[in-house]
Amino acid sequence: MAITWTKLAYEDDVITKALLTAKGDLLYASAAGTPAALAVGTDNYILRVSTDVPAWEAIGAPAAHTLNGHTAADGAVDFNLQEATDLVVMTVANEAALPGANVAIGQLCWATGELSLHICTIAT
Repeated sequence: MAITWTKLAYEDDVITKALLTAKGDLLYASAAGTPAALAVGTDNYILRVSTDVPAWEAIGAPAAHTLNGHTAADGAVDFNLQEATDLVVMTVANEAALPGANVAIGQLCWATGELSLHICTIAT
């Protein structure tokens, strides 16, 4: 299997966090290629789609949530995110010089000629 590099996008090519203005906002497409935000719903409301537009709809009292017999968390779950240690970003002259071997999945590489950041998504 060969090495595969994926170019990371510039800000103009992605949906930025500026579209999300409040805790709980959801993203959806209001038209083709047009991102929009939907404010978080009220407690005990569910998300429904009506005429291709998501909207919140009231439901009855919530039932207990279980998964394989275990009660699911009702609030935020803390995954204790850890900071990166021993982070290495390789540098090459251009995209043509991206390494083709001895690279790990998740390895970052900066192409100085194009000013583009790449991440290895498949490695042999």
